[in-house]
Amino acid sequence: MPIVPLSIARVSDQLRTNSALSAIAKTQADLLTVQNQISTGKRVNIPSDDPSAAAIIQQLQKTLASRDGYAANLQSATSQLGEVDSTLGDLTDVLQQAETIASANVGSDVTASQRAAAAELVRSLTSQALSTANKQFHGVYLFAGDRSTTAPFIDSNGKIKYVGSSTVLQNQFDENSLLPFEVNGEKVFGALTTQVAGTVNLAPALAANTRLIDLGGAAGNGIHPGSIRIGNGSATADIDLTQAGNIGDVISAINKAGLPGITASLGTNGIQLTGAGNLSVNEIGGGTTAVDLGVFTAVGAGAGTPINGQSLAAQVTPLTRLSTLRSGAGLDLSGLTLTNGGITTPVNFSGAQTVEDLLNIVNGSKAGVLARINSTGTGIDIVNPTQGTALTVSENGGTTAAQLGVRNFTTATKLSDLNGGQGVRTIAGPDFQITRRDGTAFSVDANGLNTVQDVINAINTADGGAGVTAGFNGNTNGITLTDTTGGGGVLLVSPLNASSAALDLGLTTAAIGNTLTGTDVNPVQSTGLFANLAKLTSALLNNDTTAITAAGVGIQADHDRVVLARGEAGSQVKGLEARQTQLDGENIATKSLLSNLQDTDFTTAVTRFQALQTSLQANYQLTAKVLHLSLLDFLA
Repeated sequence: MPIVPLSIARVSDQLRTNSALSAIAKTQADLLTVQNQISTGKRVNIPSDDPSAAAIIQQLQKTLASRDGYAANLQSATSQLGEVDSTLGDLTDVLQQAETIASANVGSDVTASQRAAAAELVRSLTSQALSTANKQFHGVYLFAGDRSTTAPFIDSNGKIKYVGSSTVLQNQFDENSLLPFEVNGEKVFGALTTQVAGTVNLAPALAANTRLIDLGGAAGNGIHPGSIRIGNGSATADIDLTQAGNIGDVISAINKAGLPGITASLGTNGIQLTGAGNLSVNEIGGGTTAVDLGVFTAVGAGAGTPINGQSLAAQVTPLTRLSTLRSGAGLDLSGLTLTNGGITTPVNFSGAQTVEDLLNIVNGSKAGVLARINSTGTGIDIVNPTQGTALTVSENGGTTAAQLGVRNFTTATKLSDLNGGQGVRTIAGPDFQITRRDGTAFSVDANGLNTVQDVINAINTADGGAGVTAGFNGNTNGITLTDTTGGGGVLLVSPLNASSAALDLGLTTAAIGNTLTGTDVNPVQSTGLFANLAKLTSALLNNDTTAITAAGVGIQADHDRVVLARGEAGSQVKGLEARQTQLDGENIATKSLLSNLQDTDFTTAVTRFQALQTSLQANYQLTAKVLHLSLLDFLA
């Protein structure tokens, strides 16, 4: 059947009809959009309304939601620090009362019974201070650090022991700031100020598997892996060390570079480069890797001259093996003898492999001490967290304590440090007499001596080889006298001329057989707020005015420290309030921008709505008239 072509007029009418209906449909759609904007109050209700604006709106909404979280954190932190400020204010009142009691009881007109009554008042103040130290706010202990669900101070055999943490909690207060919102309770109360600090650098021997993060670096700034350029005088090679994890990786990367005349190896404490060429090592891109590794050599020193890398200061970590300590000399595993508060606890390290093992053994013992790696990563400290007790560290039959540098009393100890800093009280002339077992005697002048070894030397010189030898016992931490005269008498040390030197040196103990072993007169006396309150109580009960004064001085120092901590808390609060003000300002600006992008401009929208209605009505009328359309055409 043949196709009958449409007339040109009919096609034209159809095109005009389609165009008119399309215009009406578009106007209807625009009208619906504006109507929706007016009813919801939002210019952008779905992404298709304005894709570019929608993406920005989503990001702004996300930012505001994050800031709501920051605002909640700020409010919580401000409230908690405000409670800290109030609590520290109560604590300063307690300490001021204790200071007043100390001052009022040093006079000669105060009786022993009055001082005993004052001691009861100090006990009451101590209870108040303990309650303050364990204060809670919204279920969180204010001074417990990140152990915030456990009371930081507990009673341990009548003494106050700190079991909190010196690591304070932190929170996010804006996009770039993670800050603490607690004060350090350990510092406020002086809880961990009593310690035997290790005096020996335990730096382990450098090994291929020594991690770069465990190295102090040649410049003391750690190791920052980057790229270095090594030359042999005629050629260079760039070596990427960004993926190196340990010293072995560094050495392997250098040797794999295949640069003729250069070989990297492990030296005693650093990296060594050898070869026949003129060796040089330089940085690339402004890094510090070569300097950190101790091999930076801008210009070679001549053909065949090696580069002996500087010490990389390997640090002590929990994973460090004990056999590598002290540059590979290792550690005697006999252990320590810890005496804390009169309770002696032997601690044996047999079976320990790593520093972590050693720390766990000490911390798990009944000594009640805290062993930890020091802040510089060079040694071990033994801390006494129990205030009011004295700590001594001696050998357990070997040399472990000396190797760790944690013996509190040694031959190198200064006499001025003994007896809690009171030293050794001497007089002009002989201070004490030593009577040998055969009945003969000699005198010793301790005046002008500086160390315990000086005392030992003075005794041996005074004896002149007649039968008594002075030494030092590392297991008991005391000067020893050994009598070889063979007499039947008693080895005895007696004071001369009313001197207190023999007593202060711990030499007034009774001999056993031919040996007299002195006592440890250099225990580490605990300090801190509760220790000083305990000292004041004891001094009042003992009617000791000198000790009362000393305790008062200590409490004054505690008071000053608490006042400083309160000031820091107040400063933190002001800082948080400033952040809140800044956050509020940023939110206002962000919400304004969000409103401009998202919210409907009602004046513009209503005007446009009316215009679209008018346009739509006109389109209907014009289209119907020109195209001779009926209502059915528009409904179609």
